[in-house]
Amino acid sequence: MKTIFNLSFFLILLSVFSCKKSPNEKKVEITGDNLTGCPTDMTCTYLYQDGVDFGEPSFLNLKKGNFKIFKYSAVLGNGFYAKHVYIRVPLNAAQFELNNAQVVEGAVRYANPCATCDLVGLKVTGGHFKGVKTAGSSQSRRWLLEGKVYLGTLVPSAYQDSIYIKQYFAADPVGL
Repeated sequence: MKTIFNLSFFLILLSVFSCKKSPNEKKVEITGDNLTGCPTDMTCTYLYQDGVDFGEPSFLNLKKGNFKIFKYSAVLGNGFYAKHVYIRVPLNAAQFELNNAQVVEGAVRYANPCATCDLVGLKVTGGHFKGVKTAGSSQSRRWLLEGKVYLGTLVPSAYQDSIYIKQYFAADPVGL
């Protein structure tokens, strides 16, 4: 009888402690209000792909991999000018937070391809992003992301820029 009691007590303790989240894991919260709009005269897309990674030499050409990549694109009407922000997170995450160090280390990438533009070259200098998979059966493949990427010039300069994104991202219907 004592063995059954000890075994039952052990199983109860095991179930209580195994259900707790790690102390470092907190719930990411984002509200669906005050979503960002697309800049004037531009067309924006907010998409993501599963099972991909940044391509080489250009990260814009995704390759098969073990990540989920969110893609924000703002393209000028004629298609000759665009801004792209790509955000890479673990594939099976249901939520995520990227701090400044992770952004600078390459989890967030920026491109401004324009062969005919006289532009200042920009690189990611900081930022933060968080995202949550949204609930609901018809929208189970949507994510809500919020964050900001800070941009600085490739050569020493006082010029700085930033892009703030708070928007729903849908699964890319085209894929690789």
